[in-house]
Amino acid sequence: METRDQNSIAAAVEAFGEGYQPIPVRTGAKRPYGSGWTHTRWTSEEEITTAFGEAAETGAADIGLLLGAPSGGLIDVDLDHPLALRLRDYFLPPSAMETGRAGRPRSHRWYRVEDDGKLPASRPYKMPDGSMCVELRSTGAQTVIPHSSHPSGERYRWEGEPWGGEIGPARVDGQVLAIQVALLGLAAVLVENWPRKGGRHEAYLHLAGGLLRFGDAVHPYWERNLPVLIGALADATHDDDGPQTRIDEVMGTTVTKIREGVAVSGFPKLAEIIGEEHARAVRRMAKEVESLSGFEPEVIRDLEPSTVDLPPDPEEEAAEDFESLPDHERNPLEERISSWAAVDLGPYLSGQVTMPEPSVLRRSDGRGLLYPGRVNMIYGKSESGKSWLSLVACVQEMTEGERVMYLDMEDEPTNTLARMQALGAGDDDLKMLFRYVHPEGPLAGMQRYKFGVKPTDEGQRSDAVFKALLDSYDPTLVVVDGMTVLYGLHGHDTNDAMATDVITGWLKALTRRGRTTVIVIDHTGKGGGPGSSPIGAHHKTAMVQGASLRADAIERPMPGAVGTMNLVVHKDRPGAVRQISSTHSEQVAAEVEMDSTTPGRTVVTMRPPRSDTFVLGEGDQETKLAQLAQSREITEGIMRLFGGEVDRDLTTAEVVDSLNVKPAVVYDAWKLLETEGTVIRLGSTRWTRFRLKP
Repeated sequence: METRDQNSIAAAVEAFGEGYQPIPVRTGAKRPYGSGWTHTRWTSEEEITTAFGEAAETGAADIGLLLGAPSGGLIDVDLDHPLALRLRDYFLPPSAMETGRAGRPRSHRWYRVEDDGKLPASRPYKMPDGSMCVELRSTGAQTVIPHSSHPSGERYRWEGEPWGGEIGPARVDGQVLAIQVALLGLAAVLVENWPRKGGRHEAYLHLAGGLLRFGDAVHPYWERNLPVLIGALADATHDDDGPQTRIDEVMGTTVTKIREGVAVSGFPKLAEIIGEEHARAVRRMAKEVESLSGFEPEVIRDLEPSTVDLPPDPEEEAAEDFESLPDHERNPLEERISSWAAVDLGPYLSGQVTMPEPSVLRRSDGRGLLYPGRVNMIYGKSESGKSWLSLVACVQEMTEGERVMYLDMEDEPTNTLARMQALGAGDDDLKMLFRYVHPEGPLAGMQRYKFGVKPTDEGQRSDAVFKALLDSYDPTLVVVDGMTVLYGLHGHDTNDAMATDVITGWLKALTRRGRTTVIVIDHTGKGGGPGSSPIGAHHKTAMVQGASLRADAIERPMPGAVGTMNLVVHKDRPGAVRQISSTHSEQVAAEVEMDSTTPGRTVVTMRPPRSDTFVLGEGDQETKLAQLAQSREITEGIMRLFGGEVDRDLTTAEVVDSLNVKPAVVYDAWKLLETEGTVIRLGSTRWTRFRLKP
């Protein structure tokens, strides 16, 4: 046996003696040996010696450590980006156990969560360009240790005494460590584009304004913690004024202005200095820090002594809850205790309520088509590509380091994973940033009708399990694929308004007061096409708080071919998606091309609509392109029939008789001429006639 193999076996035995669970890893690949490595649990040194010896003979001579629960709460903070390495000592507590390699010294800092502490979940954080910044690695992950090799050929090494010597890894509070890692990621994003000379003072003020403004008050979390971030930022960027000076002038100025009711600038102005992508990442990371800290708006009530116990006024309680939200997160329409209650117009009149910007499911020009923190919908015929589009949104969010949860009511894991991989999702991202759920039973809170009056034991158990998953994983995007099945699982009828109220309440709760974006996937009714709506549409449309888009397939997406479709705006409550869509009666938000000609790879391109894009009438998917060409031929014939007379009226029947064509083709020709502004429609139903637009 080679010396290297002997070193790995010896290291594995040492790891076991330290209380950790080692696993064999493919040499120079960082890939664990075997498929069930997460369940590895050694009970003796003899077991380890035999297993590691056999693995080395097959090319797995490296060693990794299972993290989290299997190794007694062992946590690895993996510092991938140079800026993360530069900022590590500003945010991370010191630890005697560190590893690295020549090209990336001290790039892994190890900790052990206190015995009574809660293990944090694995969380990777990325830079705006998609490169990895820093990872908190915990249960379900593994990290390679000395004497293993990095794929670059460099050998991993101990930075200091092996295993941290007698001291070992620092013992920490798991929640605190998770917050510190997220703050490090936030600081790295800021430092990357922070102004070097000139404009620094303004950048600090805009950052402070964006984080400290909380309604009419100062944000309680950032008032305590922003000084740490500013100090690290000033020190790391070698600010001539020094950290304390920056903290004093920025915090003092901003806090005073907010408390005196003076307007302060925030993230929009910061974006002008560090760039839109970096500013968006800062906002995203700030919410991450708040979520990890368990921050929730405090509701303060004045309690008056009383001898009579009166029931609480639900409208007053709701108002107090929402008043604790930041101005830009308030939605007075959602704050009413009843839809029949008066809407608070004050936030609108004062300019506090601003139009939300769609940022999810982005086109090639960077414009989003769905709204963050709200319930959105994509629907269409079977095989129209709607599930593919939701997965595109998933991959886009994961590229930015966001966590995605996919509730799949209709498909299975193998197909969904294959699609994600074809779209470019890597295995590491799928392991750490993607959670797949395949519900086969009801949640207690939504059970109705066939389940009787009381929730079932299965429903209550599922409620508890799903709530625990939401709390621990904290997804920023949830896709609910299969509304018809969701209704059926809970004993509901899709055409029942009361049933939709129950489902709607659950979907809105999934947004967690704007923390999570929800995308619902649904089918059109029988024979659905242009102008059609989801099954039970007049009920379901009400559940959409953001945008509802219809996927109209022109050429059906399929393996080995290029599919095309239009995304048509069905509903857009805030209105920002319609502003970037075509101007026709049925507005196209994006023209989509799905190229699956390369095996195992699908390239999806979502382009802004062209000026001449319009929605064709119903018909077979395969004939729509030919239908478009024929429609253009018919329009030429119609123009000849008009003969340039602006006072002449034509009906569909007259065109059919004159040109000897089918009525359906003439209908599409009329639509094309209308969208181009060439003709105007007069009358309705069978008395409809058309005239040249003057």
